[in-house]
Amino acid sequence: MSGKRQAESPDDTSPAKKQKLDNGVASNGGVASAQTSAASMMEKIAKAKKLLESQKTLQAKLAAAKLKVPAAAAAATQRAPPPAVRPLPAFPQPGLQPQGLPRAAKPTFRPAALRLDDQGREIDEFGNLVQTKTESVTTLKVNQKRPELARMNQEAPPPEKPDRPTTEEFFDEGIGFRGMRKLDRRRRANFEFVREGQFQKEAEIARIRQEFGDEGVRQLRARQQEEKRAAAQATVDTNLIPLGARKVGEEAGPPTPAQDAIPEVEWWDARILVHPESYAAPMESDRYINEDKITIYVEHPVPLDPPVTEAPVPPMPLMLTAKEKKKIRKQRREEREKERQDLIRQGLLEPPKPKVKLSNMMRVLGSEATADPTAVEAQVRQQMEDRAQAHEDRNLARKLTPAEKKEKKLKKLVGEANEGDAPQVTLYKIMDLTNRQHQFKVKMNAQELHMTGCMLMADDFCLVIAEGSLKSHKKYNRLMLNRIDWNQSLEEEPQESKHNSCSLVWQGAVQQKVFQRFDMELCRTEAAAKTFLKLKGLEHYWDLAKGHVNE
Repeated sequence: MSGKRQAESPDDTSPAKKQKLDNGVASNGGVASAQTSAASMMEKIAKAKKLLESQKTLQAKLAAAKLKVPAAAAAATQRAPPPAVRPLPAFPQPGLQPQGLPRAAKPTFRPAALRLDDQGREIDEFGNLVQTKTESVTTLKVNQKRPELARMNQEAPPPEKPDRPTTEEFFDEGIGFRGMRKLDRRRRANFEFVREGQFQKEAEIARIRQEFGDEGVRQLRARQQEEKRAAAQATVDTNLIPLGARKVGEEAGPPTPAQDAIPEVEWWDARILVHPESYAAPMESDRYINEDKITIYVEHPVPLDPPVTEAPVPPMPLMLTAKEKKKIRKQRREEREKERQDLIRQGLLEPPKPKVKLSNMMRVLGSEATADPTAVEAQVRQQMEDRAQAHEDRNLARKLTPAEKKEKKLKKLVGEANEGDAPQVTLYKIMDLTNRQHQFKVKMNAQELHMTGCMLMADDFCLVIAEGSLKSHKKYNRLMLNRIDWNQSLEEEPQESKHNSCSLVWQGAVQQKVFQRFDMELCRTEAAAKTFLKLKGLEHYWDLAKGHVNE
């Protein structure tokens, strides 16, 4: 029997036995936890009673001392008493197992179901959209505090700026109001440069005050103000002054003299009119001019002297022969030498050293040459070399530089251009300029004479425009009218046409040059030629050449 019980004990345990064992373990643990919670609750009640008694004692002492009770303390005393202690449930004895109690289920956590619509938005169980607010998560402490500070600033009303307190109980005038002290504080001075002439003006004002007093300084400042006002008025643009009636005064200037009224009939017409008072014809006749007073004689006006006297005509320079010019140069040279000798006699100039040469060395030096002839000869040779070198240096100093040589050559070729001289322009009309030799001569001679212009070639005729100095025009005019044979033609061209010619159309002065160099322009038609000249503002040159008739 014992063997049978031993075989059943490890494996065969009935459900009733398992339930009894579980209920025993659960009952033992539940009784222990209930006892612990009851002890902690009783400890809390004791502490609350002790705190209440201490507050009542403190309030009684304050009432005896007749002091006000703080609002926080009064609120603490008037708080509701602690809640009553909940009675503990009656638990069975440790050895007893309660009957019919279900076993406590183990709590489990499950997330809510996520519902989405056809557009992927979150909705609840009724199909409504769920509004979610996204907040940015910051990691820095400064950024984490910003939303809280913004919320506090929005909730708190802006503080009112109190006036400067002067009569409050706890106001110390020695310290003052901090905010007002910052406003009353003197601004920090910036670095500024001293303007030029400032100390001179201050010294002048101090000197005038010391000499003439304050009245002199006042007059000086008034004069300076007037000078500034006059300078400002002088710089005012007259085009910016508004039109209208102005008062006659210092600003408006002197009044303009009144002009005479326009007469009904001019005095030179009144002599030949039927009625000198009007140009209208009388009623009885249609003529308003008295033809009897018109004769064959011409009335010449009386010549009047110009208001400005003309400068006297300079005398004509005297034309001298070569022998007379040489004689005048010799006389001037003798006069200069005579003046130099007078200065030497007076001691104002040092006399020149004797010009010693090998030929006159013994005669000039005498005893010195016989004492040491070798040294004297070397000294004389050195003086001769010095004189030759000085002569070469003078020649080199008078020698022209390459730029001066070029200018001298140009002046000799073109002539000296005086300041204010207007450039001269000459127009030449050539019937045929197809010959290449003629084209080369016309163009190259103009460039060599430093002339500008153009050679305009058209079907009707050719126009040559030349700009330059008077001397250049004199040489170029002789080339165009005399030197070139315009009827000469090349060998391959026929010799039948002999009617070519060149004529001078016009020559005169203009205000300024139009062309930069001398070029050739080919224009087939008259319209093209006039268009080219119109761009230069010289279209009237073509009309002038077209109306010119060769003599």
